[in-house]
Amino acid sequence: MMDKWFNNKWFIRGISLFIAVMLYMMVSIDNVNHQQPGAGIPGITDGERVLQDVELTVLYDEDRYVVTEAPETVDVQLQGPQNLLMLQIARPQYEVFIDLRDQGAGEHYERVQYSGFQSELSVRVDPSTVRVTLQELQTSSFPVQVELLNEDEMESGYAAGSPSVTPSSVDVTAAEGLVNQIATARAFVDLSGVSESVDESVEVLLYDESGNEIDLIPDPPAVDVTVPVTSPNKEVPVRIDREGELPDGAAVTSIQPNPSTVTVFGPPDAIDEINFITGLTVDLSEITGSTVIELDVPVPEGAERVEPETIEVEVEIDEEETRVLSNFPFEITGLDEIYQVELLDPERAVFDLEVIGTSMVLARISSGDIEAFIDLDGLDAGEHSVPLTVTGPQNLRFDYDVDEVDIRVYDEEDAEEASTQSSPESIEEEQEDDVIEDEDDDDLSDEEESEEDDEEQEDDVTEDEDEQDADSS
Repeated sequence: MMDKWFNNKWFIRGISLFIAVMLYMMVSIDNVNHQQPGAGIPGITDGERVLQDVELTVLYDEDRYVVTEAPETVDVQLQGPQNLLMLQIARPQYEVFIDLRDQGAGEHYERVQYSGFQSELSVRVDPSTVRVTLQELQTSSFPVQVELLNEDEMESGYAAGSPSVTPSSVDVTAAEGLVNQIATARAFVDLSGVSESVDESVEVLLYDESGNEIDLIPDPPAVDVTVPVTSPNKEVPVRIDREGELPDGAAVTSIQPNPSTVTVFGPPDAIDEINFITGLTVDLSEITGSTVIELDVPVPEGAERVEPETIEVEVEIDEEETRVLSNFPFEITGLDEIYQVELLDPERAVFDLEVIGTSMVLARISSGDIEAFIDLDGLDAGEHSVPLTVTGPQNLRFDYDVDEVDIRVYDEEDAEEASTQSSPESIEEEQEDDVIEDEDDDDLSDEEESEEDDEEQEDDVTEDEDEQDADSS
């Protein structure tokens, strides 16, 4: 008989269910007995449970007021059937609160209310009455102050500029008493190791007059801060090059860049090698009169940027005039000490030089501003044709018929055979003699002109006397 029962699957299932129910009841009763004194069988005996640190909700008009003082939690004691206690704890769908929605600003002593507990349970809240303080909401605006930290720890040579912030102010909405404590709104930017401009979003913190942080959140809570970082820089002049030719009869009075210097930014080792800016060219063939040209300033190799990026170049043009400097001397340079030189053609170290430019430029120069020379550097003994070089101030052209000077270079052994006029010293003496002769000629001319003036004055006196005699007769 028993074997048939055990062979029946429904009998086995029923026995298993019965054992499971009995085990559940035994475990439940054991847990309740450990947690609550006097606990009994669920649903049959009563028990007691204490819910600790239950959140206390304050209901109030949040558009007008703010809670500045209220307890955050309370304890709730529950009594009733064990099964209901267990269900209540397993499903915590309850709320503990105080209702101040009809109350205004000030201190309020209110009884704690609750909802969501089983009606068969006895509920007691500790404390049953609490003090809550409401204050009126106040909104104030505060300008954001950007504070730069660790500027001395930036990359060598770099410097921070004036920061900019967007938005420039934040709003704070809180209890009037808290808002009145706010002295500043600050945003901090750390510049440690910075070598380029900073552009980031930074949290805004609020502080009272003593520098203590106030735990309030402004609106917006963060702002966009830009800190320009200036790299090492150097001010250098601008050099204007020229190409092309002006129309016939025109000459340059001046070519003046504005500004005449620019600032180069970049690593110190790069800008230290930059002494001036090149690559700016004025094409004279495109100019017909005085004008102002805008040119882009190139960034030198190794530099990061230049300021300004463009400059204006004022070009002043006027009519061309010519001034002739007769017997203008040229120097002999670069001759090795073991050699001497003899001039063959021309035989004297002078030539006629035409200086061409505007009247304003010609009026500002003297013969001392112009240099003429032949360079004998590297020449060995023998006859040579050496180019004649003439240099002088800007905005001038030079015209001369001696393109090359024929010379003979010889050593000391041939010195006795050479004419004493051939040495550079004798050439300089000749130039001095020429100058003296020119001065004597000028003095002689001045004396002759003076004598002629005296004779003319005597003739005028004689004529006046003759006229007086004629009148008297």
